[in-house]
Amino acid sequence: MSDKRIFRLSAERYGKSRGRPVFPRVSAGRRAPGGGRKAGNSNVFQSIRTVRVSDQIIQQMQRQIVSGKLEPGQRLPTETELAQQFGVSRSSVREALTILESKGVLERHKSGGTFLCRFCLEKILAAIDIPRKPDSEMFEDLYEARELFEVRVAGLACSRADDLDLMKIEKTLEMMRKSLREGDSGIEADVLFHQCIAGATKNQVIAGIVRSFGNMLREMRVKTLAYPGRLKKCLEEHREIYRAIRDRDSARCCTLMKQHFDAVAKIRSAMNGGKTE
Repeated sequence: MSDKRIFRLSAERYGKSRGRPVFPRVSAGRRAPGGGRKAGNSNVFQSIRTVRVSDQIIQQMQRQIVSGKLEPGQRLPTETELAQQFGVSRSSVREALTILESKGVLERHKSGGTFLCRFCLEKILAAIDIPRKPDSEMFEDLYEARELFEVRVAGLACSRADDLDLMKIEKTLEMMRKSLREGDSGIEADVLFHQCIAGATKNQVIAGIVRSFGNMLREMRVKTLAYPGRLKKCLEEHREIYRAIRDRDSARCCTLMKQHFDAVAKIRSAMNGGKTE
């Protein structure tokens, strides 16, 4: 009996299947494109990452649910049949189903069979479902979030900072000047500068998030401040940002903060041999 005939019989047994495989085959260890630079650059290629087979299966099933090709309450084929459709091992299918079950997307009945949960679509839409990443990529996500967040924070501080806030920010400049004279790392002054700006927004949530960023990225900030000439340049950038806040110039302050982060990004790129991690 042919494979297609077997699937048709299986489809009739499961009721809502459409008479042909729902899922295309996946490639084991498929690599996602990392993008590239123009020819002539010494670093033409960026690193690529391997996408786990189970993640590919999960993405396909979620796509079928969102598109309506799979419906709440529908019974899924067995692990063996799914493995044949996807072209992967049963262990990869089992891992994917286990993850989806833990997310409340599907359920396995004691009487036998795997079914999509009643609110599987809502679960998928509500989930922050981003494929797992290695630590280096998670760091890049964290740094990106910090930049987007703190640029807006700086603009908000311009309209809310009072005299005490300005005194605090200016004090961090004095601390960094002292670090520069004494050959200190300057990390405390750097962290406090950004925290004082966040405090100037008068928003406790914002202040707490910026404090968390400071703690999580502390080690990398120590390294970038140690880059030749960086501490002196950082002090100059901080001084200009402080002046924009003092002058209530929100647009200029946001621009300066963005340039501040861009300068750090270039240093990180140089430290990593011309590319970010």
